[in-house]
Amino acid sequence: MPRVPLPSRRASAIATSDVGGDVMLTADGGASDLGASLSRLSGRGLAIAGVVVMSGVILSRLLGWARTAVLYAQFGAESRPLDAFYAAFQVPDLLFQLIAAGAIGSALIPVVSALIAGGEDERARRLISTMTNLVVLVIAPLAAVTWLLSPVLVPLIAPGFQPADMAVTIELTRLMLLSPILLAVGAVMAAGLNAHGMFGAPALAPNVYNIGIIVAAIVLTPFLGVMALAWGVVLGAMGSVLAQALPILRSQLYEPLLDLHDPAVRETLLLMGPRALGLGATQLVFVVLMMFTSTLPKGDVSMFRAVFVALQIPVGLIGVPLGIILLPPLSQAFALGHQDRFRGLVDQSLRMLLFVIIPMTGFLLAVAAPTIALLYQYGKIGVSDAATMVPVYAAFLLGLIAHVMISLLAPVFYAGKDTRTPVTAALLAVAVDIGAAVVLFPFFGLVGLALAIGLGAWAELILLVALMERRIGFDLRPLLRHSLSFAGGGCVASAAAYMTARFIDQQVGGTASVIQQLSELVPAGLIGLVVYLAWARLFRLPELQAALGMARSLVRRRQAQPEADEL
Repeated sequence: MPRVPLPSRRASAIATSDVGGDVMLTADGGASDLGASLSRLSGRGLAIAGVVVMSGVILSRLLGWARTAVLYAQFGAESRPLDAFYAAFQVPDLLFQLIAAGAIGSALIPVVSALIAGGEDERARRLISTMTNLVVLVIAPLAAVTWLLSPVLVPLIAPGFQPADMAVTIELTRLMLLSPILLAVGAVMAAGLNAHGMFGAPALAPNVYNIGIIVAAIVLTPFLGVMALAWGVVLGAMGSVLAQALPILRSQLYEPLLDLHDPAVRETLLLMGPRALGLGATQLVFVVLMMFTSTLPKGDVSMFRAVFVALQIPVGLIGVPLGIILLPPLSQAFALGHQDRFRGLVDQSLRMLLFVIIPMTGFLLAVAAPTIALLYQYGKIGVSDAATMVPVYAAFLLGLIAHVMISLLAPVFYAGKDTRTPVTAALLAVAVDIGAAVVLFPFFGLVGLALAIGLGAWAELILLVALMERRIGFDLRPLLRHSLSFAGGGCVASAAAYMTARFIDQQVGGTASVIQQLSELVPAGLIGLVVYLAWARLFRLPELQAALGMARSLVRRRQAQPEADEL
């Protein structure tokens, strides 16, 4: 396949990596598509925008974990009502992913950005209004039809549920069908605000969503049982819209119109198609996994979801923020046609991610048991329940590197409005996920399903790397050599962390308190970090200086420009 030249400077740049936390109905804050918007900023604006977006991403991931921990502590490990709640998400979530989710931002932001760059601000506002109204007009009738068909659809997703559990799941599903309508509106609002360089409200929205579920779980569960969680989803989705309503109205980005004749509307819809197909295919994986887990003993559905949430924490804390920091200059180089700089930035970005995520994967594997205990061993979750989750968590971690790398590689293609290549890779991942699940589940249960997701991620990553190498024409061999250096240091550091944790466990064993878990994790983490930094210093890995320089640069920018209120 010949190399594809980089686009001219008129090409729009998009960067994608989801932000909505690990929410089942992903209240996407729009950070998946901030490359085009951030690349228009410079100096103070870029520094402040980076801080705002990263803060929103990190808080969203932490609140996503807190939400799951609260639900688990409230209902326990062997809870069929909680299983019903998670199963009930599947139909509304699939509806939202197909119509809105990341597809809105991936398609709308570059088109709006191009209109603004061309001085057509009024047309950009009309496009945002049209897409908002169009999304509601499409998703609301679909939600109504889905409400009627829920008694048919839910049994297909959770065939292992008993009739009483099935009835609860159908009722939960019907109530939560209000959420995709609200979240779709929020997705358009976030894309419009981000395209206009306003990042604060979109970064806040997914956190409001999570807070709504947490508050409902704590306050309403004693009165409404598991239905309280469904009300929390609806109220959280409504809160995510209200959080963005004021800046939308103040900026006059919405009016009740439907201009379907504007070519920009058709362009947006065409760009949405492949992205929506990819997101829908990804949701198909979770539907299939739900079919498997619903046949297991009660509690396994919620256990699998909880461990998956634990996997998403490092993805959100490492992959997404690093992608946000590195992708604006990457998008600028791509748009300007600076091929050498673009290749250099891609190489630097990949090496920086690998420098961080390879040793982190080893460390998390080494301390998997105290990590799961710290995350979930509260309330009705005991020591044996947490221990059951550890092998599933370890299996998930085998795909962590691939998940994080995909968060950076997919935007390389979206930067040139190429939504087909990442979708092709995602479809391959779906096929591998489902095929591996069919083979592994009968022998390994939940561990087999976790391994299947990891295998799909690695297949997607390999295809993206192969296509990207041909497209931009850079040599992967130096990157592989660097990865071996990172892996060597990661193994040594992880071994040191593991021995530290084991030693402390032997000294203070016999309890299962938060203090004990922290007394293992904190020293083990510090020892592992010191050993890895010493390894990087010994072998003079350039990524160490680059990471330290990036950290110092962000701190200096933040201290020099503290006025974040402009966003």
